Amino acid sequence: MRNTKETLAEKIYQNIYDDITQRRLACGQKLTLKTLAQEYDVSNTPIREALSRLSENGLVTYYSNCGVKVIDFSEADIQDLFRFVSELDALSVQYCENYPIRDAFIHELRGIVEAGNSLLAAGDLTEWDEYSKYYHKTFYKFAQSPCLDNAADKLRPRVELLSYLYYPQISREKVNEDHNRIFDTILDGDFAKASELMRAHVQYDMIFAVKAYAEYKASLK
Repeated sequence: MRNTKETLAEKIYQNIYDDITQRRLACGQKLTLKTLAQEYDVSNTPIREALSRLSENGLVTYYSNCGVKVIDFSEADIQDLFRFVSELDALSVQYCENYPIRDAFIHELRGIVEAGNSLLAAGDLTEWDEYSKYYHKTFYKFAQSPCLDNAADKLRPRVELLSYLYYPQISREKVNEDHNRIFDTILDGDFAKASELMRAHVQYDMIFAVKAYAEYKASLK
């Protein structure tokens, strides 16, 4: 019985997560437990469990005992988020220097970089966008730091929400060049420089995220 309840809560969590990150639910929109329970035809219990997870990763905030509000960003919020994520991503690069089997790390990263190059050349932007996310996650995989993983996991949903807004505006060619440059620097054994490049790479996205979110909010008025 417990497993069934957890599965139901997970399903509801994923549905609401997708609705928020893909903006079917507007940033700043209020949601009530009653409305959500009616929509999914369930009791309040799995709804509360799903909303609790969404609250933990910052996609919603409780505003009373009966509901929540979808996250709303200020410009300062977005800048702070991307600055912090850039530090975490830079740190993940540094940690990879200590991975005991460096050839395995290089081999996997090379495959991802080559896949990104091929997808961009073929004009498959949807798949390239997914590749770009995996590129960053690969550094966390080989960093082998649960603390780093936990910190990044709590921030990724908010970055994903913003990425749906700003990705159409960025130069994927420039981003892909950054990915290649970071990889080439790692091949040279200069993880310190690669870490600096990663930090600048993420902060480049911040500029577009701020602009895109301002345009999105203006479109809601």
